[in-house]
Amino acid sequence: MVHKMIKINGKYVDVGKVELESGETITWEQLKLKDPPLIPYGSSIEVIFSFEEKDYLLGKDGIVWATYDKRQAEIIQTTLLTQNIAVELEEENLGNHNLFLLRVTEKKEMQNAIDFIWKSPGGLNLTPDWHYRKGEENKSFERWLSG
Repeated sequence: MVHKMIKINGKYVDVGKVELESGETITWEQLKLKDPPLIPYGSSIEVIFSFEEKDYLLGKDGIVWATYDKRQAEIIQTTLLTQNIAVELEEENLGNHNLFLLRVTEKKEMQNAIDFIWKSPGGLNLTPDWHYRKGEENKSFERWLSG
């Protein structure tokens, strides 16, 4: 898995308060720090979010697509099967969410599946679910489905 980081800068403005460059304020209390540091006012602060980016689209371990919507996964699976691309549907639990994965069973078909699902304008031309707000339908999938 690829580790990525997002850095946000700010300034320590009051006891337990950090003002971010965006103007938003966060507190040690919000971050639930057990032993907050004692920092002089005006000190520069850097908040770093670190996350593991899973590769759900580029064929790692045969996975060519992932969606929170089982219906979407089943329809894409059927569509790939009609293209003579063998694909299995799997489920991965991500805390409170289930992610439905499409895994191509023959390595030589991976690029064809990737191109068909999201790369090629002549294919399904889908955008991953996580490019939309939580709970919002995948507009690219619904657009393709409705023709």
